[in-house]
Amino acid sequence: MTKNGKLLASVAIAPVIADLLEDVELKGLAKMKANALINQIRAFDNFIMQGADITQIEQQIDIQRALRQWMENNFSEDGV
Repeated sequence: MTKNGKLLASVAIAPVIADLLEDVELKGLAKMKANALINQIRAFDNFIMQGADITQIEQQIDIQRALRQWMENNFSEDGV
């Protein structure tokens, strides 16, 4: 995987992680740390994607959809 590919994958996956963290009920320091991480992810995503062309944006969306679909089909909470 090229450096650009790694960046694209990272930038595509990170917002999905932020969305998941937003849905989790946390309290106290954990909530503050999660919110700080979410804000950093959103800021980095905006910074990287502001100069992206339509192909890069579509690739990011496709990766996000694929990750969400994979999680829906394969993630199990058994034993948690």
